[in-house]
Amino acid sequence: MFTDEVTLRVRAGRGGRGSASFRAQPFEPQGGPDGGNGGAGGDVVLRASRDLHDLSPLVRRHALIAEDGRPGAGGRKEGRRGSDLEVQLPIGTRVVDAGSGEVIDDLVEDGQAVVVARGGAAGGGNIHRVSSINRTPTAAGPGDPGEERELRLEFRLPADVGLVGKPNAGKSTLLSALTAARPKIADYPFTTPYPELGVMFSGSRRPTTLVEIPSERYLHQLDRVRAVALVVDARRPEDLPPLRRMVGDRPALVVWTKSDLVPGSHRRRGLWVSAETGVGIEELSAAILELAATAPPRPSAALAPRRLRLAPTVSPAPVIRVHRRDWGLEVEGARVARLLDRYDLDTPAGFDRFQLALERMGVNAALEEAGAAPGDTVRIGDSEFEYQP
Repeated sequence: MFTDEVTLRVRAGRGGRGSASFRAQPFEPQGGPDGGNGGAGGDVVLRASRDLHDLSPLVRRHALIAEDGRPGAGGRKEGRRGSDLEVQLPIGTRVVDAGSGEVIDDLVEDGQAVVVARGGAAGGGNIHRVSSINRTPTAAGPGDPGEERELRLEFRLPADVGLVGKPNAGKSTLLSALTAARPKIADYPFTTPYPELGVMFSGSRRPTTLVEIPSERYLHQLDRVRAVALVVDARRPEDLPPLRRMVGDRPALVVWTKSDLVPGSHRRRGLWVSAETGVGIEELSAAILELAATAPPRPSAALAPRRLRLAPTVSPAPVIRVHRRDWGLEVEGARVARLLDRYDLDTPAGFDRFQLALERMGVNAALEEAGAAPGDTVRIGDSEFEYQP
């Protein structure tokens, strides 16, 4: 099934946790910290490829997730960086941030790539936390989460001229007569269910790409098309005005099909062709090549991507909420919960630094404001503490 729009989430890998270890060698009882850094998380990369023709391979993939970085180890060993996740897309795919509607990039060349989510920074090992105050750090960095966002991928067929007309007007027949494309042709409407591409070659001119628009449902596929051929059944001239309105201000030529069924005295302005007899096909080919050569690029702001520089995810200011429960007080806040990973609470020094971090973050002030009394149970994440002012 032809798919030209997909919405999915992308998530880069989390940075690996640093190591909190100490060198232990014979005759060196106080070797000091030697924990290495973790590895950075992998990126999510989208790359254009001429081997794909629509977005159908992504229909069942609701999320694209890169590999996490590996943790560090003792002996100053650094963890391995997470592998990037590279996903191929057809040429002509526009990458849009689903939340803001901003165009991140427009993949219009084979091999063109864009990083849509950057991996999280690695956690530092305790060897890098040594200071004049803390000579034996027992905690290591947990590693930062990777960027995460929702994307909308919009595939638009890159073509020079679009064939637009009512069902059964003869668009597929013309496409097969002008190019090597072989769309399904039959004597009933909507024979061609999806847009079809074909390429015309003529001497020294560059190849001209045609796209058949099978129905109004796929009119958005004209986004990248510079000119159109309005294909009208010669027996139904009333179809022309609504077609002109549909294609807007693009350069256009009118092609009257099935001309062998209409007397010459009733003919209107435009190109008259008959695929049945071959009349007018050569003239139509020359007219389309000339139209493609002279049509200007479409000056559309929607097609001019704002190549955004994806800034690293910025941590918001700490939001702390204290809720009174039957058993005590519960502290909520993403950055507060992360402190549990950052400090080793099983050591006196680590617990002291954890308490200092709570004070600086404003948790103690929030508890006092909530009416915490000495001895109350305070829960942060999965850990419980006894409150002492």
